[in-house]
Amino acid sequence: MHRTGSALMLLLLGLLLPGKLPAQSAQAISLQLSGLYNGVFGNVFDGLKNGIGGEAQIRYTPGALSLGAGFQYTKHELKVHLEDAHLYGGFFEPRYRIHTGSNVVAPYVSARFAVMKMGFSGRDLSITSTFVQLNGGGGLLFRAGPRLNVDLGATYGYDRLGAGTFTSESSGPIANFPATSGSNVVVRLGLALGLGG
Repeated sequence: MHRTGSALMLLLLGLLLPGKLPAQSAQAISLQLSGLYNGVFGNVFDGLKNGIGGEAQIRYTPGALSLGAGFQYTKHELKVHLEDAHLYGGFFEPRYRIHTGSNVVAPYVSARFAVMKMGFSGRDLSITSTFVQLNGGGGLLFRAGPRLNVDLGATYGYDRLGAGTFTSESSGPIANFPATSGSNVVVRLGLALGLGG
């Protein structure tokens, strides 16, 4: 009985010590929640300030390659109007973890494809077209426990807004605009929780 208790204690300590843990979740399925800072540039974002927000995603990680899908949202002040703008939509994000031999930290490279809409806080303004966003970048995963990773990442990307109409519900169409483009820098800090066995 004494030997069994000692063996269980050693096993438990082995599971809890960060240095003995792989730097990516041992579970194939994980849920990640992150805070976002979204810096926006170019004609497509004319009149829009940088914003903050968050995202939620579910990831499938069978090995070094990880596939994620989720929803992102950021809030941006407008330079002219009193309302705030909201960029929101779904995304698909593959990642590839780079093996460095560390049991605690793992760097990765990533890409993201997102389709987003823009809404406004006052519900008077609206835009009819859709954003397409393509980002690339990377980050670091820090192992915080058997099921928990801290994710620090950044991406740079290209944005394209299709042609459409900028409208006020109270006064009608404000302007028609052609398709236009811009860029963005997104910084992410999040927690990923492994699910299942």
